Amino acid sequence: MASHLRLHVLLPVAILGILGLGVGAFATTRSTPVTSNAGAVAARIAAKQKAKTQKPAKPVKKPSTPSTPLQSALRKHSVVVVLFYAPGDDYDTIQTRETRAGALGANVGFLALNVTKNTQVAALAAQYDVREAPATLIFKRGPRVAYRVAGYMDRRAVAQAAADARS
Repeated sequence: MASHLRLHVLLPVAILGILGLGVGAFATTRSTPVTSNAGAVAARIAAKQKAKTQKPAKPVKKPSTPSTPLQSALRKHSVVVVLFYAPGDDYDTIQTRETRAGALGANVGFLALNVTKNTQVAALAAQYDVREAPATLIFKRGPRVAYRVAGYMDRRAVAQAAADARS
């Protein structure tokens, strides 16, 4: 019984001792990089420095300013009908459909901008003094405001204003 107890105590201690010796041997005998040859080390450093200086310099690009949705639309169309709206109202949904139909009828570009979603759109609304939604602005290239209506505008009125802006 005493030998059985000794086995339960000595076996884990022996295993831990062997593991400790193994870790100690590994830690002390790890190979270290050879640094005694100072000439070789200096040559490697010089080669790295030479490689860095021989790389061609990359041209510095100017940060491009992102184009606004209006600028993109005006590249495609000479006249663009822009509807500034705030979602969540049936009135805005009807106005969006009417404005889109009027722009398609006049064969001009159409852009519906949610003023609550995008800071760039909000900045555009501030730039053109849009103070309420819905608001319809018809732009010509430049961009220049050719027509402005705050509130409701039906498809016939949108198509007529867009046609007038084209001429």
